[in-house]
Amino acid sequence: MPVNFKLRSAFLAILAVFVMGASQAQDAPNGDNSNKGPTPAPITATEKQDVLDKVNDIVEKTAYVPGVDFTKWPQFLATERSEIDKAQNDRDFSWAVNKALHKFGFSHIVLITPDAAHARLAEKSVGIGVLLQAEPEGMRVHFVFPDSPAEEAGLEIGDLIVEGNGKKPESPLELQGDEGTTLSILVKHESGKTQSYSLVRRKYSNVRPETLTWFSPDTAVLKVNTFDVSYNRNNVETLVKEAEDKNAKNLILDLRSNPGGSIFNLLHLMDLLLPPGTPLGTFINRSSVDSYVKEENGKPTDLAAIARFSKKGRLISSKISIPYFKGHLAVIVNGGSGSASEIAAAALRDDVDAPIVGSKSAGAVLVSMMNQMPHDFMMQVPITDFVTVNGIRLEGTGVTPVVEAPAIVKFNEKDEAIEKAALLLERADLRDARSGSASIHTGG
Repeated sequence: MPVNFKLRSAFLAILAVFVMGASQAQDAPNGDNSNKGPTPAPITATEKQDVLDKVNDIVEKTAYVPGVDFTKWPQFLATERSEIDKAQNDRDFSWAVNKALHKFGFSHIVLITPDAAHARLAEKSVGIGVLLQAEPEGMRVHFVFPDSPAEEAGLEIGDLIVEGNGKKPESPLELQGDEGTTLSILVKHESGKTQSYSLVRRKYSNVRPETLTWFSPDTAVLKVNTFDVSYNRNNVETLVKEAEDKNAKNLILDLRSNPGGSIFNLLHLMDLLLPPGTPLGTFINRSSVDSYVKEENGKPTDLAAIARFSKKGRLISSKISIPYFKGHLAVIVNGGSGSASEIAAAALRDDVDAPIVGSKSAGAVLVSMMNQMPHDFMMQVPITDFVTVNGIRLEGTGVTPVVEAPAIVKFNEKDEAIEKAALLLERADLRDARSGSASIHTGG
């Protein structure tokens, strides 16, 4: 049973909500799948039972969240038994099983279809290679992946897909399909000209690299899309060093729609933004809860007290080869910011008073592990909880911004979140100038 991620001291760590989000996107109810993306694989009754037997074993022996009664699983499973029995493909089967799993009421417990599991590890998707946002007239292109059918055809950011296979698309899912199939689209360019394209869906890299842009000569914006397998440490170090070399006083960390990922990658970024030895929070597992109850006669649900008691599982920044950023920091989050992103935002808020801008984060922060399942399914299961340095449990709570801004930036409109974050940092610069402060954050 492989564990996906480890803490520096061999402690288990965060797996991204990305996996949950990906599975939910492809989990559709029984019925017409014509507009539900690639064709799901058929599944037999024997295969379903093999997977369910393993799910039952994992829930019974491995899953752990403080205060949760996992003996309710047979009851939850029974409520979805009819849908499970009716399912004839892997997508409908996982959808029905996940309905039962979601009754526990927490994140990071999900059954993942073989296709979804493979796509994440391979860092590839099947399609034409665009990120889309729904508008009244159709689907606006917000990003074109390199070396994709869309890029090769000449599609650009800002193009509006007004027809897909002869009708106006109401959802990006309607433009999905199997590898090798053709998608005919009618595109309205920003110039007003319309043009038809015939694109063959194929595999393309779904990696979105981190970027550094400049809001002003003093303020840079670091966009990190994920902490998962495609997080590029060398690129992130280069970007942070660029901000330092160009004497940026302020850095806005944009974690919008970043679903989380490896704790190693989270720690890498925190090492670039915080002094060595800065506490980030505490992981709480079955062992730490049991020890606290036994030695202190405390309540197993008092996570703040358990965090203070625990000598293990503490997350702390470390020194790395390049200097950490010493200017002011702000963080932008939205409802798609989950898991490791929420830990990062809370740590920067609590340790260096970084203001949080945007909309409330997902509140999905449990340490989890990936389990290989029969017939190439995978299952994500929580085994540890997390508490911030201020004793706050982020699971179910999330990170709330001090200044709200729209969660999604519409094409050709101002990015209010970045503007508001920059304004807060400019005020911090002004305070520093008045007080004669020469250093922003230098102690852990």
